[in-house]
Amino acid sequence: MGFYDTYKAVFHKVKQTVSAISGIQKTVLGERFKLTSLPLAIINPGGTRIEQAEIGSMLSLTISFDIILVIRETEPEDWFDDILQPMGAVVDAILADRTLAGACKDVKPTAFMPGEIRFTEKVYYGGLITFTAFLFYAP
Repeated sequence: MGFYDTYKAVFHKVKQTVSAISGIQKTVLGERFKLTSLPLAIINPGGTRIEQAEIGSMLSLTISFDIILVIRETEPEDWFDDILQPMGAVVDAILADRTLAGACKDVKPTAFMPGEIRFTEKVYYGGLITFTAFLFYAP
């Protein structure tokens, strides 16, 4: 598998995992979307650090990505039930298989930030969860 396929496999597995969560209406990865079917999960690739692994010609990749959850248009009555519970479900789903079905060696959450999200001058409620995935790549 080439670099692109190895890299894309991580995001494909993240999308599959998040899409399987009951209550998430739509999961978006690199495609156009409209804020119509909420809750919506948006997966955004971040920076990737590439270093020489200590083993032969292998490279060590540290892939960062964000999952933005747009949960509702109105302020929640109870932040824990309405916002934090679905965000926690995303973390739990990703951590249920920390190798993402073999797409990486490990994945871990690095930040969990509930709050307001602004799109096109409109306020939504949800949050941002950041993750880091680790894997080895042999060119």
